[in-house]
Amino acid sequence: GLIGADPARYGGIGFGNVSCRCRSGFLITATQTAHLRALAPEHFCQVTHWDIVHNRICAEGPQPPSSEALSHAACYDAHPDICWVFHIHHPQLWRQAAALGLAATPPDAEYGTPAMALAVSDLAGKTHLPLLIRMAGHEDGLIAAGHSGWETGTLLLNKVAEAQASSALRR
Repeated sequence: GLIGADPARYGGIGFGNVSCRCRSGFLITATQTAHLRALAPEHFCQVTHWDIVHNRICAEGPQPPSSEALSHAACYDAHPDICWVFHIHHPQLWRQAAALGLAATPPDAEYGTPAMALAVSDLAGKTHLPLLIRMAGHEDGLIAAGHSGWETGTLLLNKVAEAQASSALRR
């Protein structure tokens, strides 16, 4: 899956998260909720303030936000029309990103860091919506953003299909 948990990947730790812009900040799935089949209100938090340079997030809710909350914030800061952000993991799409024409963050920008968020912000500010960025310093990680959840999800599914078709042709 694009978001979830798999005992064979990343030591079984959950991966991926989703957020949407709201009046004061954004709602995001809380840390380590990706393994859940259904989410309830207690599995979300609202990020109300952030400071990317100083690696600070202020959030309200029963659980803390995902470690990639800064990258979500960077997307919202970079482009006023972004309303949804999906952070997913897909090994095949991640490996084929360059061949598919996807922008990429520098490999030395690690996940959950201000360096990653600043790199995402830079690329998101230069890219038309919907957008999909390879997080080169975050194994299998990609971040997608768009006007709506539908648009963002459709972009992801289309790019996954494109990556799979490309792999099949090379066999």
